[in-house]
Amino acid sequence: MKKQFAYTLLAFAFLIPADLPGQTCSCAGAPLISSQSISSASKGNLLAGVTYQYNDISNLYTGKTQLTNRSVERNTQSTLLELNYGITDRLTISATTTFVRKQRTGLRSPGANDQLTTQGIGDGLVLFKYVLHQNTMREQYQLAVGGGGKIPFGRSSLSQNGIALNMDMQPGTGAWDGVLWSYFSKTFAPSSTINFFLFNTYRITGSSERFGSNDRYKFGNEWVVNAGITDTFLPGLSYIGMINYRSTSSDRRNGQALPNTGGKWINLEPAVRYRISQELSVKVGGQIPVYQYLNGTQPTTAYTASISLFYNFGRRVIF
Repeated sequence: MKKQFAYTLLAFAFLIPADLPGQTCSCAGAPLISSQSISSASKGNLLAGVTYQYNDISNLYTGKTQLTNRSVERNTQSTLLELNYGITDRLTISATTTFVRKQRTGLRSPGANDQLTTQGIGDGLVLFKYVLHQNTMREQYQLAVGGGGKIPFGRSSLSQNGIALNMDMQPGTGAWDGVLWSYFSKTFAPSSTINFFLFNTYRITGSSERFGSNDRYKFGNEWVVNAGITDTFLPGLSYIGMINYRSTSSDRRNGQALPNTGGKWINLEPAVRYRISQELSVKVGGQIPVYQYLNGTQPTTAYTASISLFYNFGRRVIF
């Protein structure tokens, strides 16, 4: 029973949402691929999570230099529903759906309170994850791999007053993407309750037709690496410390690379999780940028804050 509880505790602690930029100015949409930190669920087990994230995108960078940005304020609010179901003890299916609200203020005339808001269903994600090596007391590590696709549920051709909106204000991307995923974790029981984890995600983007055959848009391919530790420091209370690296290539329109898109980011992502009951858990976290190198000049994340609620409809989750 204690072992099953430890599995559940650690698995909940690992579900850490992160930013998934991929818009024309690297502004964040719903954090789809970076939230895939649950490696597997046991057969017949269902883990459900709901996450709300606020992303302030008011910083302005050129290369690695921050510029003064007093004319534009941006934010993205995302709500994610994630389900992880164990088909077998080694094979898990994960599905994520999103709702996105984006807001931009002061772009048309600096100093004026011009505001543009868009919202709607965002894109979805389906992954199949397979455990190559289960964590055991003798060999205390787990290795899993997976793959799937991003599904273009969200609209990508919104317009206002007959003018097409930029991709950074669209709820969805309009394209089918391929996603590759891998996961590694290492525990040190019984001498320590600290757990180390590392997971990678690579997104191979497709292209979408927005307003006609002469307007095909392709987001840059994206690679995300997350590494961190988690531990329990008070009964029912855990901390999570994670560092996130993300790299994206430039977006392309009609085959031509677009300026002011793509870059590299390093972020710190601290969080705490409280276990309300054996099945129910809540987590509060955020994201703090520590290094950003953007191609050209782009608005980018100043900070994010999130709150998540998880429920385990089963006896245990394998981490």
